[in-house]
Amino acid sequence: MEKPLILVVEDETEYAQKIAKTVTSSDKYEAIIANSAIEALETLKKNKGLFGVFPNRVRCILLDIKMPEMDGLQFLENIRKDYEDSIEVIIITAYEDYEKWDRAIGGYVASYIKKPFDRQDLLDKLDTLFSKNERAKGRIYADTVVKAVERIQEHKKGEPDSPKQP
Repeated sequence: MEKPLILVVEDETEYAQKIAKTVTSSDKYEAIIANSAIEALETLKKNKGLFGVFPNRVRCILLDIKMPEMDGLQFLENIRKDYEDSIEVIIITAYEDYEKWDRAIGGYVASYIKKPFDRQDLLDKLDTLFSKNERAKGRIYADTVVKAVERIQEHKKGEPDSPKQP
């Protein structure tokens, strides 16, 4: 059986390699890297299923938000138009503010992981997304929505978002 293909979209080359190495270390997944959102869109096109009948070979995207040219949230909007929700997305970023949470949830992300990421947390989330346990998969999405609602409530109370973007 073919291992699920994970696309790491991260503009910092060394960090992208670190994420990909973590993903492949479990021997359950393959990983490819795109160092920009534009490159990632091309990678998705190259991995489309035959005549659009079969699913994209890329099964999950590990997505940074802050990137040049096109940020991760703009990329997320693009892939949701082209691929709807057929590809899982986990955001891995240092930035966690109200707007980003709101847009990420609107883009139907499975999870939101803060940098620096915890190796086991990332692998656990991938294992759950690719398990046959639909209830566990739903719990990942539910946890993400709960965190988003908490961030939105903090924002409405006037609590500062952290960390601040430069």
